[in-house]
Amino acid sequence: MKKILGTLLLLFLFANCSNNKYEKRLIGTWNSYPTGGMAEIRLYPDSIVSWDIFAYRKGTWKADDSQIKLHFPKKLPGYQIDLTLDYKINNKNDSLLIKNTTDSIYRIPALLKVDNVWKHYLKEFDLQIDLPKADFELIRNDYMDLGIDLYIGIRKGEVVVKSNGFENLNQLKSLVFSERSIRKEDQINDMNFNLIIDKNISSYKIDSIKQILKIFPKMRVFRVYANDSANYGKYPGWREVEHWNWYGKYE
Repeated sequence: MKKILGTLLLLFLFANCSNNKYEKRLIGTWNSYPTGGMAEIRLYPDSIVSWDIFAYRKGTWKADDSQIKLHFPKKLPGYQIDLTLDYKINNKNDSLLIKNTTDSIYRIPALLKVDNVWKHYLKEFDLQIDLPKADFELIRNDYMDLGIDLYIGIRKGEVVVKSNGFENLNQLKSLVFSERSIRKEDQINDMNFNLIIDKNISSYKIDSIKQILKIFPKMRVFRVYANDSANYGKYPGWREVEHWNWYGKYE
């Protein structure tokens, strides 16, 4: 029994000492969304997963106070097997600058730390939205890709409504018409509004927003609710987005 306990203790000590202090600081998920580009690295204690819009790779890594050394065993056209990156990380440990190997300039924007996928996703809209929990059975919106997402939160005491490329409901008609223009004729009838609303927004304000949406009476309203088992907040361009969908109910 003592031998088993001793072995377990050694394994525990090894696991906690296998990464130096610089590597421990870097462990986690870093990506360029929403500041620009499509790149992400996930640094695990003993491996790295890296991908962009062109390639998905797995390998190993190590780091010191200024460099990250990467090794990818599988050779891909246009990519190096071994790579050394000069880096800087800010004091908050949430922003990672990588030096461009071609011109020795640190790339701007930085890669951002992803501690919470949903909150990270909302950075594009500069909003914090805590979705309400439902006391009813949720359904999946199978037409999410045909829905117009409206993000509704509170900023500086004011209710803010945002969508991709649009700042407020005064632009609603332009938003809908632009979305319709890129849809096939048989898809337009399935278009809807997805309301992603913070739980602290009053019912009165929600009803007033729905009244504005009625200028398009054929478009249904789907209210999104929290679902801990769903992949809310996957960033556009990643393969996980294929499995992402809103859950809630039509209202």
